[in-house]
Amino acid sequence: MSIVFLAYMIKSAIILFLICYLIYLPYSRVPDFVDSETAPATIVAKGDSVVAQYSEFGKSYALALNKQQYADKIGQRTEVIYELSHPEKAAIHQIWGYWLKGKELAWSFGIFAVLLGVAFATTNKPHPDALAEQLSYKEESKTKYQ
Repeated sequence: MSIVFLAYMIKSAIILFLICYLIYLPYSRVPDFVDSETAPATIVAKGDSVVAQYSEFGKSYALALNKQQYADKIGQRTEVIYELSHPEKAAIHQIWGYWLKGKELAWSFGIFAVLLGVAFATTNKPHPDALAEQLSYKEESKTKYQ
């Protein structure tokens, strides 16, 4: 197998993986990105915890946040995304944490690496009989309308 074919196979696999992953993203988030609403929220300290306070239809809601991550952001405004039917189920609308999650990325790239390894292993050294059959293949003559 040539290096050119291997490079082409890896590039094609990466492009296919990224396309599938980008199609998967909007429909796999909780709360659902497609059917959800966003609202401005303020990060506040409530007792010994840090929460993002937001309101929907006049009712106030609080989203518990990681104290270590948001302790220095108290008083700042952020955006939350929530389901209209369950406004208490919300998430901070940001790249890391809502769109990209470490565990999900690790599993995705792990599965990608395994499948790429399987593809490489099956095409790396073909059986001599299969190679001879491919080399001796002659295309059949066809009539004009076949």
